[in-house]
Amino acid sequence: MSTAARRPPPRNTRPYAVDEATIRRRCANPDAAEYTLYVRSLIDDYLGIGGQSTIIRNARKRRLDFPGLNRQKLSEQLSRYRLGPTWEMTELIIGCLPDSCDTASIRALAAGWYECARGHRPLGYNGPVSRPPGKPGQRNVPESEPAVPVLQRKLARLQDRLRDETTRYIENLRASQNSLNYELHRANQLEAQFHQTRDELLRAKTIAAEVATLREDYARQCACLEFIAAPTLRGKPIIDLPEPPVARRRIHFGLLVASIDSQAPPARRALARYLCAYAEIVGVSPTELASRADIAVTVTMDILAGRLVPTAAHATRLATVLDCVAETLRYLSTAASNATALDECFWSIAGTVDPAALPARLPGPDEPVGSDPDNRPTHSHNNPTSPRSPIAERLRQLAVIYRDGLISDSEYAEQRERILGEL
Repeated sequence: MSTAARRPPPRNTRPYAVDEATIRRRCANPDAAEYTLYVRSLIDDYLGIGGQSTIIRNARKRRLDFPGLNRQKLSEQLSRYRLGPTWEMTELIIGCLPDSCDTASIRALAAGWYECARGHRPLGYNGPVSRPPGKPGQRNVPESEPAVPVLQRKLARLQDRLRDETTRYIENLRASQNSLNYELHRANQLEAQFHQTRDELLRAKTIAAEVATLREDYARQCACLEFIAAPTLRGKPIIDLPEPPVARRRIHFGLLVASIDSQAPPARRALARYLCAYAEIVGVSPTELASRADIAVTVTMDILAGRLVPTAAHATRLATVLDCVAETLRYLSTAASNATALDECFWSIAGTVDPAALPARLPGPDEPVGSDPDNRPTHSHNNPTSPRSPIAERLRQLAVIYRDGLISDSEYAEQRERILGEL
């Protein structure tokens, strides 16, 4: 059959797989076929499917490629060369295998198959040559290690690869660390902003609740004052308003102010009234104030009654709980501390011999009002504290506080015994 009748193969066709029988038929001798199959087995065993493409990529990455190297040229040498692939191509394939391979022994065995296939050693190769299985010993093969220049070139290539990979790894690590630091900084900023926003929201809700409670208490007292001022309601009890919701229950205005000792010196009464005013605005009872300020209940009640001046530590904690001005509280405490025993005796005698003409006390919520023929309005809590009978008034105030559940049974018994002990 003439060559003119043979159809030329199409250009740029993809290399196809060639079986072992075809390779043995194309090669010039059995040793050439064994040499070709050995080189092909290196790709199949170490790189698997797509090994030829991996060889091309590794050659470019490791700087082992040469002009004209492509997959078609590689496939042609592994399937169409009658004496097997050239030694240059074999060296390239061995150099592109994984680093874990024993390339020295692989190269020595490949050189042995090359010599069996072509009858001479690879040109320019001075390394060791291994005898292929079943083949006689090679002639004129020096039993020596690879030449120094070959090892130097290999070492230089490995150093270049190691340097490039190390540089790439360091750059990736530095970029990852910078990204991590940025994200951590951003997360810390967002967390701080979240806590700040939450605190502001809680503070706004607390202030709104306090304002709503003050409005309700003010409106209730206005309603009670309207009944007191009406002439037609003389001798009739004030209407019983329902209990406010639990969230809006608080200390009524005037309850703590009424417990101030009338026989205390004026500076001490002023300090007590200042603290009572803030406690009524905040809406805390003496027991709750003592618990939150970490002060004994009896000491707290004596401070609110004007019978005791708070220490510097107590004043600091009270200012924190009541949210009052610390400078004002410190000034009033200093003025109250300057009162001597002579001043206390003087004001005690003055309170006994000079009773005030103002009403003794405000009507309770369950007592009738308007019984005075003149329907005289009750005095405002903005007036100075009126002096009263000391022992009886203190017992009455203690009973009112105990009835409202602001102190426990043991605290009530202790305070009552203390007051009676002054007789």
